[in-house]
Amino acid sequence: MTMLAVLNAERIKLSTIRSPLWSALLAAVLSIGVAALQGAAAYGTAGLAPEQVSIGVAVFGVPILMILSAMVVTGEYRTGMMRTTFAATPNRTMVLAVKAVVAAALSSVYSAALVLAAVVMARLTSEPLQTTRLSLTDSGVWRVAGAVALYAALAAVLGVSVGALLRHTAGAVALLLLWPLVVEPVVGNLPNFGTEVGPFLPFVNAFIYTDVPWLFPTYVMPWGPVGSLVYFAVIVGAAAAAAVIVVNRRDA
Repeated sequence: MTMLAVLNAERIKLSTIRSPLWSALLAAVLSIGVAALQGAAAYGTAGLAPEQVSIGVAVFGVPILMILSAMVVTGEYRTGMMRTTFAATPNRTMVLAVKAVVAAALSSVYSAALVLAAVVMARLTSEPLQTTRLSLTDSGVWRVAGAVALYAALAAVLGVSVGALLRHTAGAVALLLLWPLVVEPVVGNLPNFGTEVGPFLPFVNAFIYTDVPWLFPTYVMPWGPVGSLVYFAVIVGAAAAAAVIVVNRRDA
């Protein structure tokens, strides 16, 4: 099969199962719900920043989409569909690459839309004094939307890679949830040790690039925001390379 045919097949698979719809709804509820709470609780003269109201998207929405990306792979292994997929397309590297592209495209576009929706919700639920930086014509809003979209695309590729490496949904879900939401915040906040390893934690670098605040202290980074993006992309690339090697060596 040609790459376009494989791409179309993966698109059809993703659009004909229920998990993407439920995942998208859950990501939207959490992302927009957090923005609504932030808007309702906002006070002071500084006003809400687009980075602040995007916390729900970056912290909850992107990991949910990352899990969905992993399930694109683990679901096929669970049902045995992967054997059929590899029989139709013997080039396993192409199959994995196309799955990553489809997942990244979906996660990127949807995450950007969630950021814009979160900004709108925060405007609707907060006082006018708090919304001066939350206009959809403000370049800062679109910068955050673009940054989160790029983060979501890379996270989706990571999700596909982890799914291909582990093959089991439960293991992939546990790893992809605990890694950014538990392990890195705990390790990054350990006295003395956290300040040393914090700058080299993958999701720390992803959040530094997006400028969305989370549970990490301020680190002395060896590079700027673009360097953090490159660092996260290198980690994702290494995971993808490992997934390609393992998928080509193991039986389906």
